[in-house]
Amino acid sequence: MSSAVTQCPHCLAKFRVRAEHARAHGGMVRCGACRGIFDARLNLIEGSLGDDEDDADTFGSPQTIMAGMPATPQPSEEEIREAARAAISPKRASVDKPAAPKSTARDGGSSAAPIAAEGNADYDWRRPSRPLSAWQKLAFGVASLLLATLLLAQSAYWFRDEIANRAPNVAPWLATACDQLGCRLSPPRRTQALGFVGADLAADPAHKGLHVFTATLRNLSARAVAFPSLILTLDGVGGEPIARRVFSPEQYAPANANLARGLDGGVELEIKLYLDVSPATPVGFKADHAYF
Repeated sequence: MSSAVTQCPHCLAKFRVRAEHARAHGGMVRCGACRGIFDARLNLIEGSLGDDEDDADTFGSPQTIMAGMPATPQPSEEEIREAARAAISPKRASVDKPAAPKSTARDGGSSAAPIAAEGNADYDWRRPSRPLSAWQKLAFGVASLLLATLLLAQSAYWFRDEIANRAPNVAPWLATACDQLGCRLSPPRRTQALGFVGADLAADPAHKGLHVFTATLRNLSARAVAFPSLILTLDGVGGEPIARRVFSPEQYAPANANLARGLDGGVELEIKLYLDVSPATPVGFKADHAYF
């Protein structure tokens, strides 16, 4: 009698198999570790299995020799016949085809190359995707161009003020587009670019209870910014606020100021307001600016 060592191509477990076991079903045996069906003759790694052996079975069913992995009980004859017929059919159909290269792994590894057989229920084979036709490529190209144009138009709409400020040559085109769309082209709002150079609050000697507020608002940046709102707070003797008022650009800016254009970069604006604060008597004030 003779026996050999074969290796399961599915889980790489090693088994000792007798010639009569392999000859009983055309060389097909079941792995005792993963229950997979494979040809023991094609996966021998030690010894050989002759066709003229006919000794008694003294070893029993194929036993695994991988450490820590005992062999499972031998399946019934009917189960082996059905599994053998299902496994032999795709193998015979691919006899004339060149064998696909198998990935190698060390003994005890957990990975193995899949069996390239059609109809194998253990693997989900996907059909290759069909290439796009010329018309489909053209349709995708036109759709991509339209989406890119729509994205640029949307960006120009939401950031029109900043674009007009940074690119003055484009501002007339944006203004024309806003006239058609019903939007408004305004200079950007930048609180940090503005500051008061000087401010003063004094009583008007010609009118009792009337005070005159004067200030100089300067644009510290190099580009035009929108006119802010002026916030003026009057303080009493103890420093507590006794009056507070917010003035819009239309209320404090001179008549020749272009509110739509904004305050040009590096330009100063003279502000002069007449305030009737009676019956209170302010002794201090705070001037600030903000956008609302």
